[in-house]
Amino acid sequence: MTGVFLVFFYSNDVSLAFSRVQYLIYESNYGWLIRICHFNGASLFFFFIYLHFFKALFYFRYRLKIVWLVGLFILLIFIMEAFLGYVLVWAQISFWAAVVITSLLSVIPFYGFKIVFWIWGGFSVSSATLKFFFVLHFLIPWLCLILVLLHLIFLHSAGSSSKIICFIYVDKVNFYPYFWLKDFLNLFLFVVFFFCCWYGLFIWGTLKYFWKRIF
Repeated sequence: MTGVFLVFFYSNDVSLAFSRVQYLIYESNYGWLIRICHFNGASLFFFFIYLHFFKALFYFRYRLKIVWLVGLFILLIFIMEAFLGYVLVWAQISFWAAVVITSLLSVIPFYGFKIVFWIWGGFSVSSATLKFFFVLHFLIPWLCLILVLLHLIFLHSAGSSSKIICFIYVDKVNFYPYFWLKDFLNLFLFVVFFFCCWYGLFIWGTLKYFWKRIF
């Protein structure tokens, strides 16, 4: 929802993208809150993604090959989605991130430079590149929704994980009501998240900074 509201003010032209983001923050009513909820929500989202990933490793869920492969593909798609959103601000760091990350594809034998030029829409990162990234950033979440549904379908065919690492069907519990009610505990985390967006605007980015400095 925050992404939809951001689109109302955003322009995918290189001469306007950064200024439109600044206009959203400083001139539009509560635009700063929408943007902060958007990028803080992305950080919180990846926090849960990594927790989910490490839990699956701990419970040996990689033995369910189809579920595991679909989950890895979803993770890669989410990382690409986050990178595209990072570029859309079109500040200096966003521009050079686009140059560096896309140039990594040039190591592909024979077709590497052709793929890079195709993504750039020319021989350098330009307005065509930004437009391409903007369209992908807006459309990829729908692909992610389909993949998540497939992930759930394969998961329910195999069964969810257990704290005692039990894979026998007779010892498992139904998704409803136990897991259904358990998921409502996440409402508390969302309350904390919105509190941080109001009173600690850049707290999630600060936590990521200290995490990188420590490790």
